[in-house]
Amino acid sequence: MRPTRSLATPPKPLLHRSWISFLPAVALLLSNGCAPFPRPASVLLITIDTVRADHLGAYGYPRSTSPRIDSLAREGVLFERAYATVPRTTQSVASLLTGLYPKNHRARGLFSVLPAGNTTLAELLKAKGYVTSAVVSNIFLQPGKGFEQGFDSYSNPRSRWDGDSSSQITDEALSKLRDAGDRPFFLWAHYLDPHWTYAPEGEFASKFDPDYRPTQAMLELQAGKTQKGDIIFHNDLSEDDRQHLEALYDGEIGQVDSQIGRLLDGITVAQRQRLLIVLASDHGESLCEHDYCYAHGETLYDDTLRVPLIMVLPERIRPGQRFAGNVSLMDVAPTVLRFLALGDRPGMDGIPLFPQGSGAPGLSSGREFLFAETDYQLIHSANPRFFISGVKGRWSGARKNLEKLIQIPRPEGALKEGFNLALDPLEMNPLPVNRISQGEALSRALETWTDYQEGAGENMEESLTPEQRERLRSLGYLQ
Repeated sequence: MRPTRSLATPPKPLLHRSWISFLPAVALLLSNGCAPFPRPASVLLITIDTVRADHLGAYGYPRSTSPRIDSLAREGVLFERAYATVPRTTQSVASLLTGLYPKNHRARGLFSVLPAGNTTLAELLKAKGYVTSAVVSNIFLQPGKGFEQGFDSYSNPRSRWDGDSSSQITDEALSKLRDAGDRPFFLWAHYLDPHWTYAPEGEFASKFDPDYRPTQAMLELQAGKTQKGDIIFHNDLSEDDRQHLEALYDGEIGQVDSQIGRLLDGITVAQRQRLLIVLASDHGESLCEHDYCYAHGETLYDDTLRVPLIMVLPERIRPGQRFAGNVSLMDVAPTVLRFLALGDRPGMDGIPLFPQGSGAPGLSSGREFLFAETDYQLIHSANPRFFISGVKGRWSGARKNLEKLIQIPRPEGALKEGFNLALDPLEMNPLPVNRISQGEALSRALETWTDYQEGAGENMEESLTPEQRERLRSLGYLQ
């Protein structure tokens, strides 16, 4: 039911290699791949909160959760093994917009801001004459947190922070598309629906579990008598209840998929011909794998790290491609800049995924190493595997090809869990470092890369207003 996982990327010095290591797939290059556009291409960035790749049809999921996304994937390239840098919105979106690891953009905690010293993709495009707009739904992306840098308009009202808002996001994004004049535009739409609570509307409420009848435990959960924090690590729900919650999660994905379809249908033919579409998620969601239920941010298993990533650009990206190498959300910004012929930006940890003038990914087997870390600012008190409080307890991980190493700090010394994802895609059987072929290389790379700096800003959890606390409680962050 759950698909395969993958492996990761190295320290900063190793990320800026010459293009000798990038093998242009000549047979896949488009014959007109270098033909100029009549004007610069526009960009539509679609991000969906909390969607794990293996719950989309295009990634092999059996349920029909994502027909419109699946169709979009067939128009361009699907990256089979794309990963977040941190399984949280704040840090992951910051990496996507800056092309940097959290240790370099410095938004390292859930409550962090994105410091003004960063240069975002929106700022780079605005400097080139693009009209930049964001239509967003997430309390952690609220204005004043730094994510609005470079946007001419940044819409993320409080009314969208609770419950589902995908239809509102689509309505406003369509309005931005209609208002787009002759200037190229960068439009970012961020959908929140698949995040807890799982409460899809209309047909999607029962689409994937039509015969379910609520138990008393489920009624108490839905009424708020049982807090989500009570079931993240100690889930006593019945198997039927668990399956129903997963069906509701899938319903939320289906609901967003239908709204994305409506957004895509609203793009004019003229706009579509010169529009780079990038679709991704900020992180996944654990659905009780590793005794971690309906949450993300506190572990580094691939149920929360592996995300969908799809790119479409007519006459530039050859349709129907699937790329199996390891890539990162950090790679989105430099890849967009390359496709828009705006030049490569030195200093980014991310790398362009396509060679110059090519319609096919240029990495032969993906990134050499990829790294990830967990959050440290909001750890549920019931977490049995957060052994050291604060930033010193933050997990870190590295992957190479199909092998992976997770480092978990403990007072008596770090625990290192190795995984061969080809043999153990669900990461159920951790191995010692010496039992995976790249174990020593991963361990050395991880030791070089890992630090325990807090990053910018402070832990704002202590200064939350009662209203903010209630909103976070409704999203399952606070008990």
